[in-house]
Amino acid sequence: MEKNYLGREDAPISAETWKLLDTTMIEAAKSQLSGRRLLSIDGPFGFGLKVIPLSDFETPDGITTSAFIPVNLVTTSFFLNKRDLAASERDRLVLDAGPVAGAAITCAAKEDDIIFNGIMDAPGLLKAEGSGSLTLTKWDKVGAAADQIISAVTKLDDAGFHGPYSMALSPAQYNLLLRRYPQGDGTEIDHCRTILAGDVIKAPVLKKGGVVLASGRQYCSLVIGQDMSIGYNGPYEDSLEFSISESLALLVRAPESICVLK
Repeated sequence: MEKNYLGREDAPISAETWKLLDTTMIEAAKSQLSGRRLLSIDGPFGFGLKVIPLSDFETPDGITTSAFIPVNLVTTSFFLNKRDLAASERDRLVLDAGPVAGAAITCAAKEDDIIFNGIMDAPGLLKAEGSGSLTLTKWDKVGAAADQIISAVTKLDDAGFHGPYSMALSPAQYNLLLRRYPQGDGTEIDHCRTILAGDVIKAPVLKKGGVVLASGRQYCSLVIGQDMSIGYNGPYEDSLEFSISESLALLVRAPESICVLK
């Protein structure tokens, strides 16, 4: 069993307070995270996972070796006032968990930035080498978006990926899909879900456009070392310092299964 590096047993707070912090973190992170809803998840494998080995290949010198993808560690700190914690535990006063929620949202945004935009030499979904793309036109009329999603799905079909599919969109373009068709009560987002045979996800990390990809871990997955967790760092002036951390990497096995909506 892997050693616990979070230091939670050193924190001078009760199990009930830890439960409040954990629940707040989870709820706040869920309000932000979109990549996890788009991808299959492998893990968690533990804090010690630092790289993901890829398939072996032979060098010109006849040596067999393998490349790897680094597992990224994301950390965000927050502080809680000691007196506020003491008052909450003694008198059952409501603890202001805003710092926890803020740190969780920041951590979640960093995770999605790695998934969609990549980090250093590890490209995200939007820049995976070998992926397809489709340039969007204006979605000024109801039905225009659905027509373009059909075009994206057709590109993936032609590449040999026949669905089901999932799609992530920037908030502005996702919201346009909420319009109803002039005839009937159906919305365009329902139409798109039918086309994809999968979900449509709002991704706050995207400023414009989006991505459609064939569902299945055989094509693309999110590998998690340590899942999002709260650790105790120690006292700091009149507060206690905590941190939210996680480790993850995007593993793209078939970039051709991705169609970027530009």
